[in-house]
Amino acid sequence: MAVPFKPEFPQTFNMVDYFVDANLRAGRGNKVAVRWAESTSGEAGKPREGGQWTYAETAAMVNRMGNGLIKLGMQPEQRFLTVLFDCPEFVATWFGGIKAGFVATQVNPLLPAEDYLYYMNYTKAPVAIIDAHCLPAFESVLPQARYIKHLVVVNGDAGRHVSFDQLTRDNSPELASAPTDKDDPAVWLFTSGSTGKSKAALHPHFHFPYNTECYAKRVAGYKEHFVTLSVPKLFFGYATGTNLMFPFAVGGTTCLFADRPTGEYMYEMIDSFKPNFLTTVPTTINKMLSCDAKDKRDVRCVKLGVTAGEALPAALYERWIAETGVELLDGIGSAESFHIYISNYPGDVHIGSLGKIVPGYDAKICDDEGQEVPIGETGTLRVTGDTAALMYWSDYEKSTRTLKGGTIVSGDKFRRDEQGYYYYVGRADDLLKVGGIWVAPQEIENCLLKHPTVEEVCVNGIEDENKLTVPKAYVVLRQGVEGSAKLVTELQEFVKTKLAKYKFPRVIEFRDSLPKNDRGKIDRKLLKN
Repeated sequence: MAVPFKPEFPQTFNMVDYFVDANLRAGRGNKVAVRWAESTSGEAGKPREGGQWTYAETAAMVNRMGNGLIKLGMQPEQRFLTVLFDCPEFVATWFGGIKAGFVATQVNPLLPAEDYLYYMNYTKAPVAIIDAHCLPAFESVLPQARYIKHLVVVNGDAGRHVSFDQLTRDNSPELASAPTDKDDPAVWLFTSGSTGKSKAALHPHFHFPYNTECYAKRVAGYKEHFVTLSVPKLFFGYATGTNLMFPFAVGGTTCLFADRPTGEYMYEMIDSFKPNFLTTVPTTINKMLSCDAKDKRDVRCVKLGVTAGEALPAALYERWIAETGVELLDGIGSAESFHIYISNYPGDVHIGSLGKIVPGYDAKICDDEGQEVPIGETGTLRVTGDTAALMYWSDYEKSTRTLKGGTIVSGDKFRRDEQGYYYYVGRADDLLKVGGIWVAPQEIENCLLKHPTVEEVCVNGIEDENKLTVPKAYVVLRQGVEGSAKLVTELQEFVKTKLAKYKFPRVIEFRDSLPKNDRGKIDRKLLKN
């Protein structure tokens, strides 16, 4: 169990006062809060110049946007839908709407039109703030959107709709925080939608400062001198925490870019912004390490990083440390918990482990009946903490199955050792039963990643000619390596020498790439066919 720690907040509480206005009271008005890079990608609308806002300028824009949403007729606790690339307008919109008493929802600005229709009708938001890049997709489905009254367009021609500049230009830079209760809804965080449509986990105002006090300050060690940069985008709660709320909570500086985070581009952004704290994911770590030497830059400015969102293979982390020397804190969180609740700690990274429980949280590994299993045995992770979502919106059955009154039944299979380190085994619905024995795909994947020819891999179960489940590996080879029957045999024999023989992949399929979801994770379900 973690050392008992339970931050408390007043009953009347607006989270924006904690994250934004507190910096003005602390005398940081002239300190740079947000920096952003120039975008030249067609994905992010028209090219824009880079720039920066101080905390005073940020607070003023937050207030102007909050006042703008009030002018559009929004009422307390109504949702607003944010569909933006990482840009300063995201910061102003997200904090401005919450400060005014509305509820933030945010989704990927690279989705198809039918997904935007789903989110508009699901959230019942009367206002959506969108990048100009998304406008054609939104307009194609607007006739079927039952609740939207206004589109606010950022970074381009708004046409018949409202432009962000128009909405904020003449508004007052002053806005008192709405007198929200700490338990009032503030943000909907969407699940990754691994099965069916994504659902929203509802979080009240105090959840976000709670995890900030527990994880950001006491585990990751955020300080005022932090300059943060993130691979995941702000619509993803992982990055909304590490690259917006957490640096703001200590008066740090967040760095934003709108373009796609290729390995080469991440080296450019690190070279440009000189961050000392990096938020990343295993897929991008792999991309950076696989870049040609000529495209790599010095990353010694980065003193610490965090990785989450998907399992970090031990072999990949060892390659990263050997090349960069930058310690990464692997951890696990979820939309249901807002953020990370188990993590490695600075100076105490156990490779292959997700670390220890974060202060303010507790975790148990249980069997199917909810009874705790002995140390070292595998079971389902149950996490208890004061950031457990209140419910999934419009999904009673899922809420009752997963959210147990402050305890989240995660669906993740874990084991814990005698020292209190937690080890991820896999998702319950991803485990394979081979020859009557449970096999975790991640174990086979981690093994194959140690082979010098393998760049990426995903393992699923398929039925053989006898209708029995066997492992199949989808493999992306490193640059310059050609797939062949000989290499298939070599990879199979490699696994047999490292793992129990029944775990070797009976089938290996070489791919040019593996499908990813909107959070950059390998989308395992798209390979299950």
